[in-house]
Amino acid sequence: MPLNGLDDRKNAKRFLHRIVDETCGQEVDWSEDEDLGLIADLKSVFKKTVGQDQKTSEAVEELKGDGCSEASQKAFEAVLEGRRSDIKKALVESASQIFPSYLKDFDWSLKTVLASNKLADIGSAIVVLSLTLKQPDGSIQTKRIELSGQLLDHLVKACGAANKVVRQVSHDSE
Repeated sequence: MPLNGLDDRKNAKRFLHRIVDETCGQEVDWSEDEDLGLIADLKSVFKKTVGQDQKTSEAVEELKGDGCSEASQKAFEAVLEGRRSDIKKALVESASQIFPSYLKDFDWSLKTVLASNKLADIGSAIVVLSLTLKQPDGSIQTKRIELSGQLLDHLVKACGAANKVVRQVSHDSE
């Protein structure tokens, strides 16, 4: 990332605050002569640093490695330290907009279907999964799902694959 373009700014601190404002969802009017690539790169550095809970010094080292002047590094450090909580709040809100409800609790039970009105003897197992979801307004909603053995196997494999991805992402960010 060519972040050394930050050195060309007369008031780097103000410029960085405007980038954080936009990152936090505020409307910022950029003039036509603004370097949109630099803006996007700096937004990315702010989001990565806060989202991965990196130390400020690590982000400053990235700027230093990209040839930024010491004055630009200090401006970035000051803005990041001052606005870290704002950026974190914006990242959390952005992530929660994907699906605002979250899993509060779950319960499961195993039932055996012995017979039905169409078949005399079935003898198959069914898992009943109860998911308790907390809604954005604080209300609680319970969803019940019945899964056959085949669907349960599919769910377990999907959860295993998701867990593998989460571990990989966690490992890569360390």
